[in-house]
Amino acid sequence: MPQDRYFSYKKSQIESFVKTEFKKKFRSAAKISIRKRQKFIDEMTRKVSKRFGKDILFLIDFSKQGFCAVISPVHTESTDKGKLSQSFSHPQVFYTTHCIDRFSERMNTDENVIIQLDAYFNEAILSFGENPGFLTCSDGVFACELENERFIIKTFLNFDLLSDDQIKQFYGSDMISMLPQEYTAENISGADFIIEDEQALPQSKPQELS
Repeated sequence: MPQDRYFSYKKSQIESFVKTEFKKKFRSAAKISIRKRQKFIDEMTRKVSKRFGKDILFLIDFSKQGFCAVISPVHTESTDKGKLSQSFSHPQVFYTTHCIDRFSERMNTDENVIIQLDAYFNEAILSFGENPGFLTCSDGVFACELENERFIIKTFLNFDLLSDDQIKQFYGSDMISMLPQEYTAENISGADFIIEDEQALPQSKPQELS
């Protein structure tokens, strides 16, 4: 299939590029300091993302034989919603290009973006059903829709973009544990608004406690 051939071709391109860069940087794997190893890992992660795309899965580490890497282009398909990129963790989950770009921009990252989205999605899926069309995680909200037994993730709104009313909507009593710690106040006098007041909750009668 053309998609499979493209996937294999791009993967081999990335592998060849990384091997060439390693040989240029180090003559052998012996006596490479931890500092130099980390510098190479950071440089290659940036270079691969810039050259081959921020949606590439690229994880690298050193071994006695040189280095080892997990490299995978993302599987994509063209639809009436534009290009969709398949999740690495969930075969039924697809991210729109708009979602990938907004996540990258709003979370200030260009590296391993799909795998980062997957990590936030793993947290957000626990909120399924709380707000139809949306999934909530500790760093923001995904807009999504179910289509032909697939989850289409349309965009990502980080926490700073949410209005007070939206925070109340997405981080209400059932989702309050998702609220980032830095946005909570220890004392009610220091809060801009109240999501839930424990004093307003129904109080159990002594005989009802067990």
